[in-house]
Amino acid sequence: MSGREGAARAASRGVSVGREERVVPFGDGFLIRSRGGFEPCPWAFDLARFTPARPGDRVLDLGTGGGALLIALAQIYPSLGPKVGLELDPAACDQARRNARLADAAFAVVRGDVRDRPVAPRAFDLVVANPPFYPRGWGRESADARVHAATHALNGTVEDFAAAAAQALAPHGRGVFVFDSGQLAALLLGLGAAGLTARALRFLTDDRGSPARVLVVAGRDGGGLQVDRA
Repeated sequence: MSGREGAARAASRGVSVGREERVVPFGDGFLIRSRGGFEPCPWAFDLARFTPARPGDRVLDLGTGGGALLIALAQIYPSLGPKVGLELDPAACDQARRNARLADAAFAVVRGDVRDRPVAPRAFDLVVANPPFYPRGWGRESADARVHAATHALNGTVEDFAAAAAQALAPHGRGVFVFDSGQLAALLLGLGAAGLTARALRFLTDDRGSPARVLVVAGRDGGGLQVDRA
């Protein structure tokens, strides 16, 4: 598959692609992404395969961006129930809605702020999130406002994302997070403060073999912690 094939598919489905966007291959289909900046959620399929999904599960993606996580989940688990993406940035909301049409992924996109807990309590069986990793002032900060907000916690900390997940999860639901492995302690503390317990953990290695990212499954119930390395 090529970007040209993706653009043709978008055109055939009446999905617009802006001048500052391009269509790229994504799993079994395509994804509209903004030109420049960084690749949106390159570990989306790692998260999807790690997620303990069941047929009919209701899914919420906190900070969905262009909808990459929801599209990956829909491809891996076509029998999932209703899917919703929550996103603060209006341009990202628009892009996610167009991606849903392009991918036939059938998910809704709601504009909202995780800090306001805008979704119905206990309404979802799965909550997934790829929250911004880094605190304000940490490391290199992009001059592009949208990239900056996607990498740094300008609009909600990991504690905010964990609390929003806990509020949205059904009693026996699961939250699945992608985070920077160097910030794992902050994620685990945030989950604990929200009343969630880590149940499974997997490190993702980068091209140097370093465990650069971590996947964590959490829930309200206790039990042993399973740790492995992809």
